[in-house]
Amino acid sequence: MNKHRSAVAIVTGFLVIGALAFGTDALLHELVPRIYDAAGRVESAPWLLLILAYVFVYATFGCWLAARLAPERPMWHALVLGVLGLLFNLAGTAAGWGTAPAWYHIVAIATVMPAAWLGGWLRVRGTRDSAR
Repeated sequence: MNKHRSAVAIVTGFLVIGALAFGTDALLHELVPRIYDAAGRVESAPWLLLILAYVFVYATFGCWLAARLAPERPMWHALVLGVLGLLFNLAGTAAGWGTAPAWYHIVAIATVMPAAWLGGWLRVRGTRDSAR
């Protein structure tokens, strides 16, 4: 396996997810500041569900992208990115536990690997479909 291309695929997927998620977070903070209290905490379940949804979509896309850029073994690359995302999510949750209700953090952590698997699956499925 070309280790350089593998690393580039995973880092690219990671950076894309981060840029999209943090960019959308910043945009929301700018456009709808009322969803955050003075301490930066979000309590609104609909807003928290929206945040979970777009992060899931971004994570799926980033893992698909990593799988797409991978020189081989696309699902492996997507899942490695998922594990990396899970580690960062756990660290972020520990650091920002007070920024949202506990259920939000639990769901955010629980959806990382399914998003990674889905991104890899979409890439593998797309490869099989194009081979027909």
